[in-house]
Amino acid sequence: MNNTISKRPPTRLLLSLLQRSRCVLAIATVTCIFNGVSSVLLITLINRALIAPSDEHTRLGWSFSVIAVLALICRVLGGVMFSKLSQGTMAKMREHISARVAHAPLRQIEMLGAARAQSIVTEDATNVSLLFFALPNIVIQGSIVLGCLSYLAWLSWPVFFMAIAAVIIGSIGYSFGGHQALASLRAAGKAQDRLFSHFNALFAGAKELKLHHSRTKIFLTDTLGSEIEAVRHHRTRAFGVFAFGIGWILFLFYVFLGLVVFSPSEILDQEPTALAGYVIVFLFMLMPLDSLLNNIPTLNTARVSLSRIEQVLFELDEQAHIGSPIVDGYFAEGRSLHLTALTHSYYREKEDAFFQLGPINLTIHRGEITFLIGGNGSGKTTLAKLLVGLYKPESGAITVDNKVVIDCNRADYRQLFSVIFSDFHLFETLVGFDVSDPMLNARANDLISKLHLDHKVHIENGHFSTRDLSQGQRKRLALVVAYLEDRPFYLFDEWAADQDPQFKAVFYQELLPELAARGKAVLAITHDDRFFHLADRCLKLENGQLVK
Repeated sequence: MNNTISKRPPTRLLLSLLQRSRCVLAIATVTCIFNGVSSVLLITLINRALIAPSDEHTRLGWSFSVIAVLALICRVLGGVMFSKLSQGTMAKMREHISARVAHAPLRQIEMLGAARAQSIVTEDATNVSLLFFALPNIVIQGSIVLGCLSYLAWLSWPVFFMAIAAVIIGSIGYSFGGHQALASLRAAGKAQDRLFSHFNALFAGAKELKLHHSRTKIFLTDTLGSEIEAVRHHRTRAFGVFAFGIGWILFLFYVFLGLVVFSPSEILDQEPTALAGYVIVFLFMLMPLDSLLNNIPTLNTARVSLSRIEQVLFELDEQAHIGSPIVDGYFAEGRSLHLTALTHSYYREKEDAFFQLGPINLTIHRGEITFLIGGNGSGKTTLAKLLVGLYKPESGAITVDNKVVIDCNRADYRQLFSVIFSDFHLFETLVGFDVSDPMLNARANDLISKLHLDHKVHIENGHFSTRDLSQGQRKRLALVVAYLEDRPFYLFDEWAADQDPQFKAVFYQELLPELAARGKAVLAITHDDRFFHLADRCLKLENGQLVK
């Protein structure tokens, strides 16, 4: 498995995403450093002008003008390039996360959940991108602070050591609250995941909420409101700690300034003119220092978000073999599919126990119609996911004409199936097809007409004219996509459950026999007992076991 990126620490993850932009990053960093150095040079010129003879002011003024223009150019160039890096890195991070989700095993995706995935690709990815908006200021202000400290060291070592002492003491005090702030940011991230889940429920359950006033009130105040409050509380606490730490460091610098200005005879044996120069340098350094410290919360927020993204990527094992069109007909000519002693278990929260499916022994032949029946919770959908290769069995084997399905070919094995699950998703376009092919559009519209939907929807350049349809009508559109895929094995999970009686008859009496006549293997999970006689076989699943 290829986890070389996901198992790296957050900083390494960020660096790996920046590899393709390392030249832009280097140029942006250098320009920002030049801006900081230029700013320090400006203050040194001001100091020199204060004590220089008047005949040198013209030369110093020209030098000041040239350096000021260079500082402006470097500042603008660095800011633009860091903005480009910000959006580029966020885009690459979202692409990387999306690819990992798409290639991870289905079971891991189900355990991750849509809310948590949405949280990291929106909020956390944005927090990381904000780091790049802060980086120009961090580099520039850091360069100014370091340059000013270096200039103080050149002017007076005692003054320099006093400034360094203030920095060290302030950093120690700041670090005491840093761990607590990071813990609060992590707690806010977890609350944010739950908040996204509740936001999804707000839309998915809109009908139920509008039909029940007390449910709406409790959901908004207790369920949704409590998580909104939790996010607010944890983040307010974290940024409050950061604010206190920043204030502490700045207070120590004020103490340092007071010692330099008000106790010169006792501490520093310096002339008033020299002390004035120190004060100018210090005051010039104070604003960049304040800006630098105020960017620390952004750095720490990005750090926590990177850790959260890293954790999700670590949990998603990217499959070494990513599915591609079947080459050389390895599975394409398979006439039959065999399940031998297949088992799978999973936790059922309602029963607080593990459910065991199997061992399942089953053979499916092309050209046959098989019905799978059984009560709710008997394991029908789980068996379907095992059958089509979405779940990896815990034991047993799947073979296609004696060719065993294993990890390295499981993705190709899945390409044998066209499936419509009960919780299917209908994309806006015919994704995966050559939508520019006029024959494809014509065939798709013919199928839509055959399924009695031509008065509602049509396809143009691979796009559905609308998806604003009933659930039953949307399932018919999904059937159009399945027909166009033209694969050897078809699986329908309660497909006819949302259809009217007339179209149920069309599905069972016309569409399924037509697929079988074309040499397709058809497996339909169904409860429509009045059509059971149309199947070549009718299998029953009870408590995870196939019974005759």
